Amino acid sequence: MNLDELLKAAITDPSKRSVFLQTLIKSDVYVICKNPVKKEKSGKDGIQLELITTQNPNGDIFIPFFTSFRALQQFAKRYVDCYKINCLRLFDLIQSVSAVLNPNSYGKEFSSQEIKSILLIARNLRIKAISYNEEDTISYRPAEHSVGHITKAASKFLAKQPNVDKAYIMEMIKGCERPQILMVLDMMGSTRKLFVPLSKYLSKIVKSNEHLCFISYEQDMGKKAAATVEPFYVRKKRYFEK
Repeated sequence: MNLDELLKAAITDPSKRSVFLQTLIKSDVYVICKNPVKKEKSGKDGIQLELITTQNPNGDIFIPFFTSFRALQQFAKRYVDCYKINCLRLFDLIQSVSAVLNPNSYGKEFSSQEIKSILLIARNLRIKAISYNEEDTISYRPAEHSVGHITKAASKFLAKQPNVDKAYIMEMIKGCERPQILMVLDMMGSTRKLFVPLSKYLSKIVKSNEHLCFISYEQDMGKKAAATVEPFYVRKKRYFEK
């Protein structure tokens, strides 16, 4: 059973909660960031991570985190900066604040006291926070269903963007999660200034069972993904480029 299935089982069956918790602290989870994550200059594994907080109906502040990227997208409903991190490491960073796993869905609330207790138990059992390399767990393939409605609309939008040279589309599979549609953009300039309006533009085109995300070709993951397909959009050369 994956983490999502274990969470659902633990909600209805108390006997499954111990297995779920043991799996959770060894798993990677997703968090939403206020700004893109930056690696610290000092320290090989150091990062600058500024997480968002939200409130429940009672006004209590908590940090949302998610079992999968799809669960995060369903909560955010728009393009956001996010980061994948080992859950135990996340708890160590936020132990003075409450957190909710998969808010607005089937989920689990962790009080700050509960998080501290989990950290203490993990320390006593010598469980280390180790995140796996996300790139090694992802595979790419041409879309197995028609995405012509997406590429047609995206091409129309991209034709008005002089900083985009090529665009690719494929399916991205993360472990046992359902495939997501990934669009790789070979571009110059700010990804945020392009991805946000493009995401809004395509939101009316994408079907309810399709989960679309974007990445720049500059990233290693983008190059790896783009190598599996031919571009669906290529910018027309300007007169002086011919």
